Amino acid sequence: MNSVDSDFNKRKDEVNEYFSFLEKLNNDNIKLTYIKENITEEFIISTKLQRIFIANTFLLLYNLVESTIRNSIITIYNKIEDDELTYQDLSVKIKQIWLHKYSKRITSSNEEKIEKDLKKIISEIITQEIIVLTKDDINISGNIYADTIRNLATQIGFEKSSNGRHLEEIKDKRNRLAHGEHTFHDIGKDFTYNDLITYKETTFIHLEDVIDKIKNFIDDEKYKIQRCWALNEPASPFEYF
Repeated sequence: MNSVDSDFNKRKDEVNEYFSFLEKLNNDNIKLTYIKENITEEFIISTKLQRIFIANTFLLLYNLVESTIRNSIITIYNKIEDDELTYQDLSVKIKQIWLHKYSKRITSSNEEKIEKDLKKIISEIITQEIIVLTKDDINISGNIYADTIRNLATQIGFEKSSNGRHLEEIKDKRNRLAHGEHTFHDIGKDFTYNDLITYKETTFIHLEDVIDKIKNFIDDEKYKIQRCWALNEPASPFEYF
């Protein structure tokens, strides 16, 4: 998880630096002074431009959220490959993710292709090939918020985080900007600098908590099969395949 921490902290620094700039804009009669051809000139930062800068915050925060979650899950997948785990070694939940990856391919009405894909799945299980999952197996682009992250926790098996109450609005505002549904001014006029401080801090807290929970998941090797029968508990049928 070192690379996740490093990337997360780098993006946090970018967000904090941007907020230092926003703090300066959170005043009246803001002017930008610069030197052009040895002449000092001023540029007045209008209310409209201030609101554009405010709206841009949602792009920065969403970028932090999606990249952090994606990188954290990729770390789990990389650990599976690094440990050279086969299908039989995986937890039930990770097995289901891998099976779903291949089941999506079996959509053709061509019987020959269906047979070929099924043979590949069966062969990888029987011959105990090392399981490979990649970033392409994470379908989260443009739609990450607290409930999505909790759903991923359920699917993969790491502990859920209960906070993140502003992430859905960050996601919605980012998407409206990215898809051109609203102008930056229209989004920015509804928020103050203090609003954004709250959004930033709650986002940082939520992501730090998710990272810690995924670290624990990896440290405890919860991505591996848990031998239920050692505890005299009924095993899932997935454990036998």
